[in-house]
Amino acid sequence: MRSAQQMANLSVLVLAFSFGTARPVFSGGFAIPPQSAKAAALANAVTAGVKDPSAVYSNPAALTEIEGNQLLGGINYINTVSSVTNSGSKSRNRHDDDFIPTAFANYHLPGTNLTLGIGVYTPFGLATTYDRNGFTRFAAVQSELKDFFVTPSIAWSPTPYLSLGAGISFVHSSAVFSRSLFLLLGEGRLRITDTDNTYAYDFGVLLKPLESVKLGLTYRGRVDLDFDSANVKFSDVGGTGSRARAKGIHVPLPPVISAGVNWQINPSWEVEFVYDFTRWSEFDHLRAKFSPALPALGGGFPISKLFIPQDWKDTSTLRFGTVYRVLPYLELRGGIALDETPIPARTLGPAIPGADWLTVTGGIGYSWKSFSFDLGYMAVFYKTRKVLNNVLEGSNVLVNGSPAPGAPGVSGPDKYETFQNLVLFNLTYRF
Repeated sequence: MRSAQQMANLSVLVLAFSFGTARPVFSGGFAIPPQSAKAAALANAVTAGVKDPSAVYSNPAALTEIEGNQLLGGINYINTVSSVTNSGSKSRNRHDDDFIPTAFANYHLPGTNLTLGIGVYTPFGLATTYDRNGFTRFAAVQSELKDFFVTPSIAWSPTPYLSLGAGISFVHSSAVFSRSLFLLLGEGRLRITDTDNTYAYDFGVLLKPLESVKLGLTYRGRVDLDFDSANVKFSDVGGTGSRARAKGIHVPLPPVISAGVNWQINPSWEVEFVYDFTRWSEFDHLRAKFSPALPALGGGFPISKLFIPQDWKDTSTLRFGTVYRVLPYLELRGGIALDETPIPARTLGPAIPGADWLTVTGGIGYSWKSFSFDLGYMAVFYKTRKVLNNVLEGSNVLVNGSPAPGAPGVSGPDKYETFQNLVLFNLTYRF
């Protein structure tokens, strides 16, 4: 009973911490794949071989594989360097550092083949901020999506060769979106904010056909974020401020399928290969309907609707990770991953400056008595993209069903450059 109480207390504490501090950033669309230091060190190739409570996220079926009961907590630090260049001018993303807490726990029910788990984590998010008067303002000034998942899970191992697991998540999210609108008689400024609560689910399967081989499959379901009571602030050409509500803003967090093969080559050496498929194509557009209509141009042409195309595509990711146990208490880890961007050239903009990327990772794990210390590092190299579209001009937006007039002074190709450093640290206690 005392162990179960410890797990509950940890979950409550980290839940409160997450409410106040989680500020996720974009990566691979706006996904944040690694949820533990070990996963980060292995390029998130942990669908079949995960052996700690972060299995709640990676594959809930693997909760049955954990040695004893464990509490895992940590912090993810993400440093982003990104910019947009056009006609010799550069606009930098000012939101460059994020700290994201995570916590997981598991508990084996005595006398049964059941294992319980719980996790508090952030698998999606974005945060970009540009100067209010920069040339990127007609595409984005501030774009922010925060979310955190609270996921209780259960796993069952009916035979030594098979485990099944599933979880249900409570999802809390908040969003901020601001930009300038270029209108016929000048410029208006728009800011939209809202929060939403919803639910999600996931399930996993773990097969062990051989003593040295594990096969894992995980499905994480779609999450529908509906911001139907958003607060709107708008300043029209004359500087007159107004407030309204926005409905119909929908942001899907896509379903993800992960399949992995883990091979224990010898007692010291382990490798895993993972394939991820993410259905980003469900992010088709952003729309908003304002009530009352925004009194743009001094009340001359009120804005009742806004439509921004996205047209994202489905993506595939390849991950490879390896672990080598140097000593009984010391592991060295490394990995590599290749990921496609879901964002087509015609809708690429500074709000989410995505590109195909290569990830190179490394890390260590150290065990001492009932404690484990894990450190993981990821270097994410985004491909430089040069595109020629009308996003920076702002004319890709439909205002009241008609294309917005393009802002002057932004011509030629747009160049997007991004690099990220991720450092994750975890402390695990076994009881």
